[in-house]
Amino acid sequence: FILGHIGMTIIVFFLASLAFPSLKKHLDYRFVALGALLPDLIDKPIGRIFFEDIFASGRLFGHTLAFVIVILIGGYVYFRQKRDSRIMLVAVASFLHLLEDQMWKIPKIFFWPLFGWKFPQGYHYGSFLEYFMNIVKHVYSPEFTFALISEFIGLLVILLLVYKFSK
Repeated sequence: FILGHIGMTIIVFFLASLAFPSLKKHLDYRFVALGALLPDLIDKPIGRIFFEDIFASGRLFGHTLAFVIVILIGGYVYFRQKRDSRIMLVAVASFLHLLEDQMWKIPKIFFWPLFGWKFPQGYHYGSFLEYFMNIVKHVYSPEFTFALISEFIGLLVILLLVYKFSK
């Protein structure tokens, strides 16, 4: 859901900047996009490539509230010292990623380590390519799923940003 995560998260930040105009001076959409993908950039390689036999899951440390809180605290400290909000943008965008993934429905991961240090075992696909093809099959199916719609919206948002910043 690369396009969906980036696009939907950027929309939330854009709407927040309309509601709170003072937020605009702190927005850097590159860091919003990084934060929108960060949980997957961390967890997919760990749980689906390097340690697939242990975790068999793409939702691990980066998909926890603890992860977001650590980044947010670090970002707040950095903001207080340097008046630079980019790390906090990454934290909030990562939190939105967790909401988009509906992580509250998997409390053992979302609230890790409150329910124990182990992550729930996922499904073994055999290889990352098989996992990826399964995702593609379910997201880009002919039915209009939330994932497909969010990918389309994400693509539109990204194209609009590219157009805006290429002028």
